[in-house]
Order: sequence, then C-alpha cells, then structure tokens
Amino acid sequence: MLIKKNQAIRKENSDNCVVFEYDYDNLDSGFAVAEINGRYPSEGKSMNLDCDQVYYVISGEAKLFSDKGEFKIEQGDLYYFKKKEAYYIIGNNLKVCIINFPKWNLKQYKLIKDK
Repeated sequence: MLIKKNQAIRKENSDNCVVFEYDYDNLDSGFAVAEINGRYPSEGKSMNLDCDQVYYVISGEAKLFSDKGEFKIEQGDLYYFKKKEAYYIIGNNLKVCIINFPKWNLKQYKLIKDK
C-alpha cells in the first residue's frame, strides 16, 4: 500500500504543532509526521492512555520534559514514550516521525492541566 504525502490527513493540534497522519488499515500501529515550533501542548502535559509512541527526529531540535526527566533531542535521535507517560515538548523547527502502537485515536489522548 502506498500513501502519498498529499494523502496524509493534516491536523493542527495547536498554533505550535501540525500533524500529518498517514492512515492505513491497521489498528495495531499508526504513523504520522509532526512539525513542532514552540511548546506543545501550549500548557500542561500530554498523555496517551492506551498507546506507546516512538518519536524519531528528522530535523530541528527540542527540549522534551517527561515523567522520566528532561532531554534534548535533535536530528537522528529517537525517544520512546511508554503509555501514560506525561510530557511536553518545546520544539525549535522540530520535525518528527511518530509511530504509535496500537493506532492513536483522540479517545486515548489526555491533556493534564497545570495546577
């Protein structure tokens, strides 16, 4: 199955994050490319309740803040998020490939607000 770039589903998750989802018929995994320039989410932390995620940095860099610590990620780096790992990221022209397993859906996304 070939999915062309122009077939990807564009979603603006915030002013600082645009995601291109490549939809294919498999519930075991999902694939997307995200462009993050600034803080995502804008406030609080993001959490996936049901899926693990792999971020592979295509270009740019970011500071990633998670339950596991603070990390600088840059081109060629990979970060593995376990399900329920809360995080936020501050991207500087960051472009990442994202692999989700199982396939990501909005019902499993949780925004944790700052206290």
